[in-house]
Amino acid sequence: MRRSPVCLVLLCLFCLSLCACGGGEPPPPAAGEVLAAMQAVMTETAQPLPDGLLYTRATDPAEPAYLTDTFFSALYGEAARGLLDGGETEGGALAVGDAAIFLSVAPYPCELAVFRCSDIRTATTVAGLCRGRLDAVARGYAGSEWQSVAEGGRVAVEGCYVFLVIAEDPDTVLGRATRMVR
Repeated sequence: MRRSPVCLVLLCLFCLSLCACGGGEPPPPAAGEVLAAMQAVMTETAQPLPDGLLYTRATDPAEPAYLTDTFFSALYGEAARGLLDGGETEGGALAVGDAAIFLSVAPYPCELAVFRCSDIRTATTVAGLCRGRLDAVARGYAGSEWQSVAEGGRVAVEGCYVFLVIAEDPDTVLGRATRMVR
């Protein structure tokens, strides 16, 4: 279980740099807010994050780090299909206007996600999808030394933002992240 503080710094810098990505086009309107919330989530973990990958809607769709609707629904279930790409509310806004997901590549659970939803109803739906994701991760680590960390994941809704945290100290992480969007 090797964790590198350098990885955390590089990942945070990557998050910030994503705000400037997009081939000269500005990122989606809330990308800066979502990435700031993600940075808060990542910097508040009890220990440095393991190596991992950050997927976000704030990057160019041609980039591997772009969070596609297909990948989102593979992680969060078939009910998530369409929420990022064309899923619209009655008012015509995208159901999930912006999102960022960090996935650990280490052999232990560490996952962070931030979603900016169009309204409270959509946020409630996304929170349910996040709880399903938590259940899937917990089942995957059942019987392992990391079972308690996987089962201790948290989901929080703050206004139209939804947070998912699977980490050794999820409550501290969520406290910081939810303050960012108040």
